[in-house]
Amino acid sequence: MSMTKLKDINWNHLYCFYEVAKRQSLKDASRAQGLASSTISEQLKKLEQKIGRTLFVRSSKGLSLTKDGEVIYEHARDIFEAGSKLLDKISTNEIGGYPVNVGIEETLSHDVSTEFTSQYWDLFAPFGTVNTHSENEHESLVDNLFNGLIDWGISVREPRRKSLDYAKIGDFNVVFCCSEDLYKRFIDPKDILRNIPLARSSWDHSVSKTLINYLKEHDIYPKEFINSDHLDYIKKLSQRGRCVFYTAENPLDEYDGLKTFHVGEPMKVNLYAIWRKQNENMISIKKLKELIQFKLSHLPSRYDDYNLQIEMSDVSDELLK
Repeated sequence: MSMTKLKDINWNHLYCFYEVAKRQSLKDASRAQGLASSTISEQLKKLEQKIGRTLFVRSSKGLSLTKDGEVIYEHARDIFEAGSKLLDKISTNEIGGYPVNVGIEETLSHDVSTEFTSQYWDLFAPFGTVNTHSENEHESLVDNLFNGLIDWGISVREPRRKSLDYAKIGDFNVVFCCSEDLYKRFIDPKDILRNIPLARSSWDHSVSKTLINYLKEHDIYPKEFINSDHLDYIKKLSQRGRCVFYTAENPLDEYDGLKTFHVGEPMKVNLYAIWRKQNENMISIKKLKELIQFKLSHLPSRYDDYNLQIEMSDVSDELLK
């Protein structure tokens, strides 16, 4: 039978297919939906008959998707994850059932951002997975929030739009680096920054602007800048005394013969979590706000529990030692 309109699709049959394809198991899908395996199997057969395509290869090893099945699953996943988000947005219950996409603005240090997002995973694990995406600058992060490409983001700037909410989640200090021999040649470290080329990233616009203002406050106006996206290149130049660069200060890092220094009080960069106010009822944002509230006092309760993901993934005891 041909299908020419959306109403021709039996959405219950398609959803059964989605659940089986996602789990690659008829048994697991039937348990998740609270239906008998025979019922799920019958609905799959009806869907295949309706669209005239074979969706699964059935063997003694279980089920695997055909090429047609892979194509349909890709679209079905988008449909039902979007449906889960819709339910989550309008329901007072904790729905989940979709992955969260987090946009992280490219900046000097990802340590704070990735640690925070890693902790967020533990809180959201019962409801879905967490993906991260690099954002070149604050404006693109905000645009992707409004276009629904990310669910929330991390930026070094506070948003200005009234429809967005935000909270500080951490900060880091910026340190300058140059070769030890170069550092020893100057009486005042400020003169290193005034006279030796200062290397900066061409993508980290927000921090670069903050840096320029910081240097002006200390009466430092570099004669020349080097722009590069490759930290290894900048480090090699710095080790040979060709330039100075700046990076996030990490007491645990070894700087490979480089001398680190400050000029006055260290430059501090804040990090903010940003989300749309209209999404505050969604479990993805509720868990974000929950983490923000207690992140400074303690880690998620099961942060070091290696069994958490096994439980959340519904791994059968038959597969475990």
